[in-house]
Amino acid sequence: FTDSCNNTSSVSQTITVTDTIAPVAPAAPADVTVECLTDIPATIDLTATDNCAGDVVATPVDSTDSSDPCNIVVTR
Repeated sequence: FTDSCNNTSSVSQTITVTDTIAPVAPAAPADVTVECLTDIPATIDLTATDNCAGDVVATPVDSTDSSDPCNIVVTR
């Protein structure tokens, strides 16, 4: 603020944004058992909802445990 005698003063406000609410994740796809690796279903993107960012899309990543070649487990 400046008055007619050129004296000034000012004020400020600090706004802190703290997003503490986790996104709401969708339900995970159902577990499946398949006969062959080629039968594993294709990955699908999943969409969560965030209170600040709106939709959050995640692309699945596979982790494969093939230590037993007759009982391979893919965690997605």
